[in-house]
Amino acid sequence: MASGNVISCKQFASFLVSQEPVYDKEVLKDIRPFDGMIGYYNTGSFDAYSGTTHRFDRFNSVFPNVTGAWENPTGAACTGTPCDTAENKIGWGWSRNEYSLEKQSWGSDILCFDQIMTKTKAKEHFRQIIDDVLRPATNWITTYYLQRKAMELSSSLLGGNAFACAVGLPAINFSWVGTGYVTLRVLNNSAAPITAASLGRLTPEILQSRVTRQYFLGAIQAGKEGYDSLQLHTDKDTFRYLSKTDPSLYDAWRFGSFAPAAKEFWKYGFMGFVGDFMVKVLQFPLRFNPTATAGNYTLVLPYKNEAAYEGIKSVFNEAYDNAHYQISYINNPRALRVMPFRPEAVNPNMPFMVRDYGGRWKFATNDLGADCSGKPIDNSRGNKGKFIADFQLAVKPEHPEWLEAIFHKVDRGCIEILPTCEPDAEQYAAQNYSSVDPVCPSVIQFTAVIDDASPARYTIGTTGILCDDNIVANAAGISVATVPDLIAALQNRWDLEFGVGSGTWSVVVVGGTLIQLSGSSCTNVTLEFAI
Repeated sequence: MASGNVISCKQFASFLVSQEPVYDKEVLKDIRPFDGMIGYYNTGSFDAYSGTTHRFDRFNSVFPNVTGAWENPTGAACTGTPCDTAENKIGWGWSRNEYSLEKQSWGSDILCFDQIMTKTKAKEHFRQIIDDVLRPATNWITTYYLQRKAMELSSSLLGGNAFACAVGLPAINFSWVGTGYVTLRVLNNSAAPITAASLGRLTPEILQSRVTRQYFLGAIQAGKEGYDSLQLHTDKDTFRYLSKTDPSLYDAWRFGSFAPAAKEFWKYGFMGFVGDFMVKVLQFPLRFNPTATAGNYTLVLPYKNEAAYEGIKSVFNEAYDNAHYQISYINNPRALRVMPFRPEAVNPNMPFMVRDYGGRWKFATNDLGADCSGKPIDNSRGNKGKFIADFQLAVKPEHPEWLEAIFHKVDRGCIEILPTCEPDAEQYAAQNYSSVDPVCPSVIQFTAVIDDASPARYTIGTTGILCDDNIVANAAGISVATVPDLIAALQNRWDLEFGVGSGTWSVVVVGGTLIQLSGSSCTNVTLEFAI
């Protein structure tokens, strides 16, 4: 038997230790943007020991009746009542309103310290949980609360000026269907539903129609160069739509951008202006989808949670991007006053814990609730705990007449697929990007061995030719008298098995018994000569 002098990779064996899988030392984390209304409205505090509902009074302005008749005085004797002129009356009044505390409590699952210490990335993960899950959760919870309260308190029947972008810009009112804040009901002042089909987009002309109302209600002042700036809070798509050039608008109501030096505008989130409105873009305004019930709309959130490798993770909610119904605001920092609850100790001899009610997260180890059997959770070893946070605040509607929630449709920019100027070619040239140098041809050499049983012949059996341990077809076998005949027989079998040009058999030295195979794709070739 003769084998070529080429080493096969199958002849290598590795018995070294390998610990797999291998994890990168760096652990990545999700990145989420945030934008909210925290810090926008005026603030105060809701004092302890003052009940849960506060009432407040407001002195009202009164407009005189200027349609009364004016008299022409006379000096004639015994004519009229010159000393008793008819008197026009003017009165005054006040209004009473109220606001109440609202609260929510949040908590995580119970954690086991003994188990935590077995996790290799526990410290890094809890830093991410605190910085990128819990603290942003406080912002999300508070921002959605403020957006919801601003919408509700702008209802027309509550003294606000909410309206729908429908024919006539009808005044509207908001309420929620069922428990929680999932289904919003929108009605006009006659209790008729605002249908999805009746709504349209927010336009500069609609904004222009609201300026005089805001001026008459005292939200802005008029000067030599026009009104003070109002504030529009809306989404980016509406912002871009308002920035489109419309030849029907006069210059003062076309979109404009701030000069580079006006850093104070950018600082507070304003991205441009439309007429008398500075525009602030809300990244996550309240958006809705209509339901089968006229006037009812389902709240759509920008993120939803799904299963992670372990636990859950937030993913972008495509339904939010596709939702067409939205609340924007003509807003004013003085319209509402946000009043977090301010706790206070009751007595030095009563050491209650005065906790935070502004959504600050703390780690609790006492009174962790009951287990699945209803028994109190034993934490005598102090190795169990969970994160908790409390929210308790009220919103005082000081000037709801300056607040206008706008219920309108939104739409992303219309996408148009543009063709190329040149048509596609009918046929494209095949591409070859190989960067490998030409490989030297493979040459495998053998020594032809005479069969001792038949000294004048070279014999190879039907299974005696192998390519990488695979048998090459040789049904009749080979039994020839000379080396040239052996070469011819091998070439015939090779061409039949692999095709012409897949390898060349030859004699290394004419008259000798050293033969070779060149240009073959086989790594290891074996010829088993009968001896």
